[in-house]
Amino acid sequence: MSRLSAFTVSLLLVLPTLAAAQSPITGAPDAGLVAAIFETKDAAARTVGLAPLSAAQIRRGEREVRIWYSGFGNPQLLVLINQSGNKLTGRLLLWWDQYYLNSPDSADTRVDNFVRANYDCGPISKRNSEYGEDRWISSVCEAKLRGTPDWKAFLAEVESHALPGAPIAKSADVELDEPENLGITVERKSGSSYGVSHYHTALMIGTPEPGRGPKIQDLVNALAATAKRESSLAQTR
Repeated sequence: MSRLSAFTVSLLLVLPTLAAAQSPITGAPDAGLVAAIFETKDAAARTVGLAPLSAAQIRRGEREVRIWYSGFGNPQLLVLINQSGNKLTGRLLLWWDQYYLNSPDSADTRVDNFVRANYDCGPISKRNSEYGEDRWISSVCEAKLRGTPDWKAFLAEVESHALPGAPIAKSADVELDEPENLGITVERKSGSSYGVSHYHTALMIGTPEPGRGPKIQDLVNALAATAKRESSLAQTR
């Protein structure tokens, strides 16, 4: 189970998304690790009416890619890319979790206020979620992006990092005490063919945006920056 400590939750309220060098986690599938990685991700997808991609119906000749960027900071990021023939469309969703002990009404709402103040996004969708002993409110809003994102560049970077069907497993260089669901997770589905890759992130407090990870990390950070409110951008300059 990947429940975050009270100290970690307090960090999530105030820190930006931070990450440094990554190494891919590959090898034989590990069902427990896969479940931990998608514990809150699948809940976020369901919050906005999406099925987990592994179970989604994708028509033959079409493709969907989901790029999840999760770190010590809120909001977490989900890039959705759909391809039909030569047509590419994409969206950026901002999502975060608000854990509670006894009642959904007791869930902290400070992250809601932080997201509204710092990002231009649509209405916030909420859903009560559970996994094992964990209970939380899954919150999601769609970012309003400025400009025209280069979705082709996202797809090219995804394809350069992992082959379709690449499995997930624990690697010897993974810190076992670091939550498994942090990092960059890439899902790809074309027809009935589904693949997922997870890139472990070394978290470094104070690393300047957009970070020093692989190019896909920089692409996601740059995309999120186009949804930040002008007042928020001015504070970081």
